[in-house]
Amino acid sequence: MTRYFIGLMLPPPVQAHLTGLVNTIRAALPAQRPLKVSWNHPADLHCTLVFIGHSHDEHRLVISMTEVAAQLPATTLTLAGATHWLGRNSLAVPVKGADELGTAFIERMGQLSSDRWAGRRPFHGHVTIGRVRPRPRPAEDLFTQHIVEPVAWQATQVQLVRGTDASSGPRYRVVAHAPLAGPLNI
Repeated sequence: MTRYFIGLMLPPPVQAHLTGLVNTIRAALPAQRPLKVSWNHPADLHCTLVFIGHSHDEHRLVISMTEVAAQLPATTLTLAGATHWLGRNSLAVPVKGADELGTAFIERMGQLSSDRWAGRRPFHGHVTIGRVRPRPRPAEDLFTQHIVEPVAWQATQVQLVRGTDASSGPRYRVVAHAPLAGPLNI
């Protein structure tokens, strides 16, 4: 079975902006380090609105996503703030403006999610730029608190994204787009 999520794939200029940030972080790291670092491929950078997980009914997911998106306005999103840890080992950057979309998708599609916490915690828009194992101790942490120069873009559609088995290169494939049908929310 294939894993899915509903999200906002980042446009190429925003991907390039984050690639610059990743290069800055990489340059700050010592050559020899006891950590395993995996950076997300630029084409995979996204803001997840609702994680679905495994599903055998892609058609149902497309229909549900399209129905929800039709009720929501296009939105201005802004990548801004400092890198921070999310969960055990994910390095993330905040995305302002995504909370309303994420909350709405979780409310309306959360029952399709394999995430048992969907809808039980607040949604905080973010983009995961990489994963680090093990997570460094605070005194040795060279990954967090890198300030992201703000960059904004218009989210006019959402995507249903399917995970692939790629060992290198992009790991995600967009299988459907749905327009956000309401007026622009600035």
